[in-house]
Amino acid sequence: MGNNSRFFFVLLSAASAIGIGNIWIYPYLSYNFTGLFFIPYLIALIVLGFPLLMLEFSIGQYFNKNIVDLFASVRKWFSSIGWLMLFNAFIVMSFYAVLLSWHVIYFFVSFGLQWKNDAKEYFFNNVLQASDGFNDFTQFSLPVFLALITAWIIVFLYVRNGFESIKRGFLITFPVFIVLMLFFLLYSLTLDNALTGVYSFLKPGFGSLFNLDVWLASFSLVIVSLGLSFGIIPAFARKSGKGFIAGASSIIAVFEILTSIAVGFILFGILGFLSMKQGSGLLAFSDFDSSFTILTQALPFFYRPTLLSILFFIFLSIFFVFGAASLAYSISHVLVHKFKTKRVNAAIFVAGFGFLFGLLFIINPGFYIMDIVSHFVYYNILIAILLEVLAIGWFFDSEKISNHINQYSILKIGNMWRFFIRYLIPLILLLLIFYQAKSDFLLNYGNYPFVYVLIFGVGIVIVPLVIAFLMPRRILDKR
Repeated sequence: MGNNSRFFFVLLSAASAIGIGNIWIYPYLSYNFTGLFFIPYLIALIVLGFPLLMLEFSIGQYFNKNIVDLFASVRKWFSSIGWLMLFNAFIVMSFYAVLLSWHVIYFFVSFGLQWKNDAKEYFFNNVLQASDGFNDFTQFSLPVFLALITAWIIVFLYVRNGFESIKRGFLITFPVFIVLMLFFLLYSLTLDNALTGVYSFLKPGFGSLFNLDVWLASFSLVIVSLGLSFGIIPAFARKSGKGFIAGASSIIAVFEILTSIAVGFILFGILGFLSMKQGSGLLAFSDFDSSFTILTQALPFFYRPTLLSILFFIFLSIFFVFGAASLAYSISHVLVHKFKTKRVNAAIFVAGFGFLFGLLFIINPGFYIMDIVSHFVYYNILIAILLEVLAIGWFFDSEKISNHINQYSILKIGNMWRFFIRYLIPLILLLLIFYQAKSDFLLNYGNYPFVYVLIFGVGIVIVPLVIAFLMPRRILDKR
C-alpha cells in the first residue's frame, strides 16, 4: 500500500473517531473521577479499543465487502449483525446532525453575541424553544429546523460522490480542525485563572483507581469514542489496500487520547476563566447542552469576542460534521455496493431519511427525547460489538484474521489478540450491558415519565433488533 493510501486511510479513520466522546464525555469524566481517569482510560484503549480497531480494519480488508455481506460471508443469517450496525449508524447520525444544527445557529448568532445576557435562557427558549416536559408534540423550533436543513446539506456534500467526496471533504476540513484546536489550546491557557480550571481537570485522586464505576466508565468511553459498531472502519478499510492495520490502530488510539486531553485543556481553561469573571466556583458541565449553557457564558469576555466565537463554533461544528458524515458514508456505502444504487441517490436517501428522523429531536420536547435516545442507543452499540466479536471469534477462523494482520503489518500480534476477541472482550461487553441495565432498572432515567422512557428508550433498542433479525431475508438481503 502506498504512502498516500496509508495517509488517507489513517486520516479518515482518525477523523471518524472524533466526536462527542472527545468534546464532552472525557473532560467530564476526568473532572469527576480526577485526572487519574487517564490511567483506566489508557488501559481500556489497550485492552478493548486497540483490539477492536484491528478487528474492524482487518475484516474490512480481508472480506472486502460491505458490512452486511461481510457478516453474511461468515454465516448467512449473520447479515443481521450488519443491518443492526447500520441502524445504529442511522440513529447516531441523526443525533449528530441535530447537534451540528445547534452549532450552525450559534455560528450565525455569534455575529451579535445574542445570548450574552442569559446563555441558558437563550438556548432553551430562543434556540430549542423547548417545552416544559413532554407536551406540544406538534410544535417545533423553526431556527433548528432551518439549521438542520443546512446541516444535512453539509453532510450531503461530504458523501454525495462516495469515497472520493468524503476524502476530499476530510482533507480540506481536517487541517482546519487541527489549526483551530491548537489555536484554542494556546489561547485558553493564556486566559486569566485558566490554570485553576486545568488543575481541576488534571487533579489526581488515587482513590478513583479502586472505584468500579471509573473502570466501567473508561470502557464505555472507548466504545463510544472510537466509532465502533457502525461499519465505518470496515468501509474505509476496503479503500485502503492491504496492511498497516496495527500501525493505523495505534495512531488512531494515540490521536484519540491527545485530542481528548487537548479539548479538556481548552474547556477547563475557559471554565477557570469564567469562574474568575463571575466570581463563582468552577462550573462543571455534564450533558450535551453544556457548551451552550456554560461555555457560551465565557465567550463575550474573550478578546475580539465576535471573531473568537465564530471560530469556536466552527471548531465545535467540525466534531459533528466528521461524525455525521462518516456515519452517512457507512450507510450509503451499503446502498451503493449491495443494492447498486448510484452514489448521489444513496446520499440523497441517507440525508433525506436522516433529516426526517431528526425532526423527532426538534419538536418542543425533542431535547428530552434526544437525551433518552442517546442514552439507550448505547445498548444497541454494545450488542452489535458483542455479536461482531462472537461472529468472528467463534464462528469464523480468527486465526485467518490474525494471519492477515501479521502478513501486512510490521507490528505482529500473537495469540493474545485472539484471546481478547474470543474471551476477554465479550466478557467486558456483557459486564457493561449488565451494569448499565441494572442502573436503568433501579433508577428511572432522567426522572422522565416511564411511558416516554419505554417508547423512546426501550423502543430505540427493541425496534432495530426486531427489524434486523426478524424482517424477511427476501427484503433485507434482496440484491
